[in-house]
Amino acid sequence: MALGVKKLKFPKQLANTDFKLELEQEGISEEGEPLVALKTEGKCIFSEKSKRIIDEDGKRIDLTGKIAIEGDIAPSLKSIASGSVVISGRKYEIYVGYRPRNPDGSVFMTEFDLM
Repeated sequence: MALGVKKLKFPKQLANTDFKLELEQEGISEEGEPLVALKTEGKCIFSEKSKRIIDEDGKRIDLTGKIAIEGDIAPSLKSIASGSVVISGRKYEIYVGYRPRNPDGSVFMTEFDLM
């Protein structure tokens, strides 16, 4: 690591919300269901926030929250933009996923916008 370049650290002390996450991969099963690529659970940072956006097709989407999880929870998956999260018994659909990186290229957390 270059001198003076610091890695961002995930604020573990703020991760106090239990979650259950299912990420889907491309394709469908023989029954027509989405293919599950990853199931995991643990602690996350959950923020309830409402935001209304318009997608590229002109459809209105209401985002209802955001979660942050320590590290890259699915390093083998190219896309983390499809799936669902259960928090406090409530199921949210994933709208988009992010993998913020440190200057050295390592992923320090995984974030999802929820709807």
